Amino acid sequence: MAITLDTIVNKVFKVVKNGYDNNEVEAFLDEILEEMENREAETNKLKEQVATLSRELEEARAQLAASTAAAPAKAAPAAAERHPSESFELVLNKAKDAYDEIVATADARADEIIRKANDDAASIRTRAESQIADLTAQLSSLRKQTTDYCTALQKLLSEQNSSMDRIKKLL
Repeated sequence: MAITLDTIVNKVFKVVKNGYDNNEVEAFLDEILEEMENREAETNKLKEQVATLSRELEEARAQLAASTAAAPAKAAPAAAERHPSESFELVLNKAKDAYDEIVATADARADEIIRKANDDAASIRTRAESQIADLTAQLSSLRKQTTDYCTALQKLLSEQNSSMDRIKKLL
C-alpha cells in the first residue's frame, strides 16, 4: 500500500487500553504530513524544472538542426559546429546548477529552522530555570513559615497545658 498525504490525514487508530497517547500520535502524524507535503512540493518544483530544461534541450536541438540544414557545411557558424552532446551537457549543467541552488536553499532554510528551534529551546530552558529558582525560594519561605507556625503552636499548647495544670491544682 502506497502511503499518500490522504492516507496520513485520514488514518484512524483503534483506542485500546494502555495504548499510545492519541494526541502524541496525531502530532507525530502531523509532522510527517508536513514533511511529506514539503517534499512533494519540492519534487513538483524539480519536475517542472526538468520539464523546462527538457523543452530548452529540444529547442536547442531544433535550432542546431535548423542551423545545420540552413548553412553550408564549410560556412557554418561556430554555434552550429557544436556537437549535440555539448548542448546536452549545457542543459545538464543548468539542471545541476538549479538542483544545487534548490538544495542550498533547502539546507539554509533547515539551518534557520534548527537555529530558531535551538534559540526557542534555550529561551524556554532559561525561563524554566528561573521559575524553578522562584518556586524553590517560595518553598523555602513556606517551610520556614510552617516551622515558625508549628513552634508557635507548640508554645501555645504548652502554655495551655500549664494553665490547665494550675486550674486542676486550684480545684
